[in-house]
Amino acid sequence: MHDQIPGFLFIDHVAIAVPAGQLGAQTQAYEMLGFREVHREEVRGKDQVREVLLRIGDSDNLVQLLEPLSPDSPVQKLIDKNGGRGGFAHVAYRVRDIQVAFDELKARGFRIIDDAPRPGSRGTTVFFMHPRSREDAPFGYLVEVVQCHE
Repeated sequence: MHDQIPGFLFIDHVAIAVPAGQLGAQTQAYEMLGFREVHREEVRGKDQVREVLLRIGDSDNLVQLLEPLSPDSPVQKLIDKNGGRGGFAHVAYRVRDIQVAFDELKARGFRIIDDAPRPGSRGTTVFFMHPRSREDAPFGYLVEVVQCHE
């Protein structure tokens, strides 16, 4: 059965939207929980965010903090919808082969936001699936699919 799934491996990260100006304080709060910052990057293009990735212990589990860089950032729009507060943004699932996952999910009728897999942060390749990715069973949250090339 596992081989029939389009290469999903594990949860890559949980993304949290952080209001502009709060990234430093949020990062520090997670570090006080024992999380360790492993990556920081400004991502332009469609995303328009500053991200910090924090590793939970020695695991592959990451928390991604996303601070909007512009009013056009999808993260800023999420914060605006949330009454100016940050909070849950999306869950990212790691796959073996992003193109295989993209083609298979599209063939299975899932609603994909991106036209094709595209560059993500930290050298990854990603695509996003709509919260209402299936009419018959909407997930209700944004899904990112990620391939790491390490």
